[in-house]
Amino acid sequence: MKYIVTNFVYGTGPYLRTTELALAINNEMEKRGKPRFGIIVPWVYGEKQKRIMLEEFGDLNMKFPGEIWLCSELGKILNTIFYGNNTYEQALKLWVSNFEKLNSEAKTLLSGKIELESMDGEKKIIEGSDILIELSRAGRIKYGIKTSYGVTFGNTSEILKNTLTVPEMEIAVDRNLVREAIAIAENTESQYKFTCVAYPGTFSFLKNRTPVGLEISIPPTIYPPQPNSDPIQEGIFITITGIPGLERLYNEAKDLGLKLYSNDPSAVPGSERLLPNIIPNPKIKLQFARSGWGSVWLSQLSGTPFVCPEFDPLDDPEIYFNNICIEKLGLGIVYRGQPLSDILKEAEILKPNIRKINQEILDKFGTYDGNEYSSKIIVDDLLSSKI
Repeated sequence: MKYIVTNFVYGTGPYLRTTELALAINNEMEKRGKPRFGIIVPWVYGEKQKRIMLEEFGDLNMKFPGEIWLCSELGKILNTIFYGNNTYEQALKLWVSNFEKLNSEAKTLLSGKIELESMDGEKKIIEGSDILIELSRAGRIKYGIKTSYGVTFGNTSEILKNTLTVPEMEIAVDRNLVREAIAIAENTESQYKFTCVAYPGTFSFLKNRTPVGLEISIPPTIYPPQPNSDPIQEGIFITITGIPGLERLYNEAKDLGLKLYSNDPSAVPGSERLLPNIIPNPKIKLQFARSGWGSVWLSQLSGTPFVCPEFDPLDDPEIYFNNICIEKLGLGIVYRGQPLSDILKEAEILKPNIRKINQEILDKFGTYDGNEYSSKIIVDDLLSSKI
């Protein structure tokens, strides 16, 4: 078996989205009479990551057993510079300081014998020479894989360059450090044969944006949400954790007779646990989440209003620009303490605009499925390259 290895930035969405894309590539290969690849996913977040992946891909794992594999050693390398264990600025310093070292560690690991574990706990060892493709979603390091593709919501170098135009009181990160990181991001991005950039994405609000390198525009890289009609009480879904000051919002929801739902009830007091696939349900009045694109697209494509918190100056600058984008495009609302009743009214006003944007995507690409769309482009390139 030959393999795809994924490379991604911190958070839950990136490892899910890269796995989805790898599966879409396998489906496209199978349609063309070619063998499917094994998929190697860095195992960064321990049992929580495995549980989430089983929730997302369990059915596919039963259909294609032994296709998705976790690599703990590669996960350890990535985790050393990920934001979750540090402040954003600390993570940026670690990235700048350790970039070359981690590149070397990853290249060494992926060129030798690699220990993998399936989501069912099976273990095996493969040869690194069997890895043919790297898929990167804002990846922070270079694996040294000859054939590498970027598929993203926005280029890291572009996010960092735009950070330099914003006052430090709004994005609190050392500007000299940002300049160093720009060079590293450009170095990383230069390895991709091309980069598929989803619309809408971080800088879709810019009218005269200049593409970064060889870019191909694609639809959102998320499985289009399926309709849901489960018999639930009217409520709001919260996929955000660790943001203080939301107690007022939660209390207002209860006062309005709205139930709280979350995929992590331990972070949302008084909520009932449901998975995000409930969000398209008409009884869900809005989704409240940090403005990562996986959450934004889920709301956008399902027609469920999206609300996000104000940007924290210590957070990742991507979120600063994402917040601007969703407001300028009319995709959602930034929560600034306004009453929930006002948010619900504003959300209704946004719905026609969101339907218009969704229709534009369908007219331009013929599909909402950016994974399927980009998989065809990537497989065309793979087969023409005779890999």
